Amino acid sequence: MKMTFIGCGAADYDWSRYGEAGILGSTATLLNGNILLDCGPTVTAAMARWSIPLENVTVVVNTHSHSDHFNVDELRKISGGRRIPFYGSKEACAQVAGFCEVHPLTYGDKFTVEGLQFTALPSNHSVEDFREETFNYLISGDKTLLYALDTAWMLSKAKNLIGRTFIDAIVWDATMSEPDDWRIFDHSDPVMFANMRRVMEKTGNISKDVKIWFDHRALTLWPQDAAEQEAIAKRENVMLAHEGESVTF
Repeated sequence: MKMTFIGCGAADYDWSRYGEAGILGSTATLLNGNILLDCGPTVTAAMARWSIPLENVTVVVNTHSHSDHFNVDELRKISGGRRIPFYGSKEACAQVAGFCEVHPLTYGDKFTVEGLQFTALPSNHSVEDFREETFNYLISGDKTLLYALDTAWMLSKAKNLIGRTFIDAIVWDATMSEPDDWRIFDHSDPVMFANMRRVMEKTGNISKDVKIWFDHRALTLWPQDAAEQEAIAKRENVMLAHEGESVTF
């Protein structure tokens, strides 16, 4: 499985300044060159920046409808007149039904796109409409990836859906670089991450050498110095997701 990190920033960036040093784009990831996970306000600019043609995207899978992950104008640019498949909440699907082939999801749904099997997991994250479901994804092909962004503690429903599945790699929410911030109710910090990691090792879902990338980093909740950021990742025995970087596992 191949991942390209299109953007790695949380919602507190000023994206009118996208392209300037230190300004991360809205978090989005391209799987195997054609499955786009989330489509926020900087995605098309980022794809141009990393020389990825928009027509490479054949499927969009959405985690939730917050504006940094779901932008109708950007989706319209991505589609370019094609009715590309879009998977997400029924509320998000309703907004793009005019130009996408929509597939509304609910927790536990399984679907296959471009040879990869997805399971829609409940994330621990809320949007303005509390009835709207928000998702993480378990993604399986030759390897298995847990894509867990914009989420706090893993919910028991999500763990039950994962079951005994062995996970080879994780893209993990890292909105905060240090504990004790009020955003723990919707996002993760290193203490929460370390606890969940230890338990998932005990349950056999991951090994000690699992590949983990910290993604969705907040401007105001991480140090600005790149060396300090890398030091935090080294401390937690993970890697930082870097924009424009492609990784294969």
